[in-house]
Amino acid sequence: MGFLQQFHLVIRYKKGIYNKVVDMLSRPIVSASVILNHNSIMHKSYVEQYALDDDFKDIYATLCEGNQVEELDYHVHDKILYHLGKKCIPEGERVNIIREAHTSLIAGHFGVGKTVAQLKRYCYWPRMNESVSRYVRGCSLCATSNLSNRKLGLYTPLPVPSRPWESVFMDFVRGMPMSKKNHDYLYVLVDCFIKICIFMPCKNLGYN
Repeated sequence: MGFLQQFHLVIRYKKGIYNKVVDMLSRPIVSASVILNHNSIMHKSYVEQYALDDDFKDIYATLCEGNQVEELDYHVHDKILYHLGKKCIPEGERVNIIREAHTSLIAGHFGVGKTVAQLKRYCYWPRMNESVSRYVRGCSLCATSNLSNRKLGLYTPLPVPSRPWESVFMDFVRGMPMSKKNHDYLYVLVDCFIKICIFMPCKNLGYN
């Protein structure tokens, strides 16, 4: 603090749109889509996989023969197939791409919508939403972290009894002061019809 006191600092609020130098930890300037776009490992086996991919093999073969089909919105550049300027991902590489966009250190395990939006900036394959949704539903970390988002449905009410002792609740209360007969538990019975309670002292026999 002594070092800072030699400066005359004025703290002023700056709107987010004008604050270009943002916090690197909370807002990394490199997005997952940029990493996907410039990852050279992604491109090595694409040519071989295009020939076997059910979604792209016919289009890729047609374009490689020099037959340009403009209405399909596809083109080939450096042996890589593009659709509207986005790389076409063969089926064998899609899981790796989704994993990079969803579980990498800068991805943040976002939901289906944000993960798809991240991928669509640079990647394309048919039925992308279905593939991403299936992967996100199977993500173990998301399943254990989003328990509050699960729809558990409505609670089913218990049947109303028609006479005493037709339906009872029972429970144990532990941690009671030790009695003269070495009882430190209470066995509680509650009648659901007339709400009468019966307390029976008992002891812990070591069965937890």
